[in-house]
Amino acid sequence: MDYVQCEEKRAELARALPKLKRPRRIFLGDKLLFLFENTEIIKAHVLECIGQEKLFSERDLLRQIEVFNPLIADSGELRCTMVILNNIDWEREERVQLWQDLASHIYLILSDGRKVFAEVPQIPVANRHPCSMRVLKFVCDHHYPVKIGSNYSADCEYNREEELSKAQQKALQEDLNIMEGPLSAASSEREINIYGVE
Repeated sequence: MDYVQCEEKRAELARALPKLKRPRRIFLGDKLLFLFENTEIIKAHVLECIGQEKLFSERDLLRQIEVFNPLIADSGELRCTMVILNNIDWEREERVQLWQDLASHIYLILSDGRKVFAEVPQIPVANRHPCSMRVLKFVCDHHYPVKIGSNYSADCEYNREEELSKAQQKALQEDLNIMEGPLSAASSEREINIYGVE
């Protein structure tokens, strides 16, 4: 793909991005934000980085894919970035334990009534040091979530449960049904052509 084709694809994804992201941006109270991603959103992120930084070599492209691929769920999973909306110093030692513990207390209530707790995938780039963000995954087995919550009892600010809107439920159900797998620079049986063009 040449520069013009890349820019055209980037513009196409950018136009669709707000509609895709809106129902996948889920608040739990005023302290936690969960940004659920799907393949199209990740494609847009990668192409935006490529366009802004003028990265067109295969090496640069593969590096961007390496950074963003962990956000793409496997079949039957959902993945998101958990953002802690709190103006605190996440490098301070006493905050590290909160950051580590909180992730394991986040859960989804699925359409079949099951409660599934978040897992923290081994992601060298995203989860390697304390910060206000962390990537989480939920193994849903194709049952979409209807509620999101936290049972973190050590701090009442993070202990709550909320029902997802119909639009949020529908968006995450769609992601569970069509999640395609990791991105790559070229197509293969388990990979997606990031440009959407053969």
